[in-house]
Amino acid sequence: MNLGLWLELRPTDDLPRLLDRVAALGFGALHAHFPAGCDAALARRVRRACQGSGLDLAAVSGYANPLRPELAPMGATVAQLAGLIELLPVLGARRVVSWSGSYAEGIGDAHAENQSEAAWEALRRHVDALFPLLDAAEGVLVLEPFFTHVLNTPERAAAFCAEVGSPYVRLVLDPPNLLPPALWERQAELITAAVETQARYVGLVHLKDMRLHDGQLDMPAAGQGLLDYPALLAAIARAELSAPLIIEHVRLEDAAAARQFVLSHGA
Repeated sequence: MNLGLWLELRPTDDLPRLLDRVAALGFGALHAHFPAGCDAALARRVRRACQGSGLDLAAVSGYANPLRPELAPMGATVAQLAGLIELLPVLGARRVVSWSGSYAEGIGDAHAENQSEAAWEALRRHVDALFPLLDAAEGVLVLEPFFTHVLNTPERAAAFCAEVGSPYVRLVLDPPNLLPPALWERQAELITAAVETQARYVGLVHLKDMRLHDGQLDMPAAGQGLLDYPALLAAIARAELSAPLIIEHVRLEDAAAARQFVLSHGA
């Protein structure tokens, strides 16, 4: 099992040294997140560092909110997402990840209109507007659903991709995102069904965990919560997914332990 790592990259980082360390931990791929943004100079440095370390740049973060385009929930407005798509050839990457969207101020918050027809159409217009950029960059927009978003269930996520009908639009498979705590007792059943439902459209897999901390939803590193990893990895194997598997929500110093946990449950 070839695993990748979700990692923040900044212009001030010693990228060759940092990515050599990632490779030395046994990772073969990278999902790069740019908390301070990414310009052409940083994109070129990232590409050179990945090549030098033997890492595949599997994806980059462009986490905008299509329903609130002026907001930057994880550092990117919709305009900055568009700019990042234009940089994909410079980065040597194809996948850019973004949220499926929410009308709420907070990206994880619920909103009464998020599952409305108007929200669906707003997401569709957003995706349609990005097609020329994706086409020019040979890029893939990988939408990340969440249980409070427009795409709040595996069925709605798959239905959206089916309606769009484009190889430029895929989904992040990330079961904790679609498992509200009230459903955790049924997680093995629901994870299996979720993978089957979305398999055709999966462009990236995120591996993290889920738990309650002081009554609030927390999503820590793999092995630090309650996610049924045997059920998840078995479902991924049955579906024969070819998408990169990326470990996220982990500090670099703890990444080796998270990687070993995933490997130990995926045999």
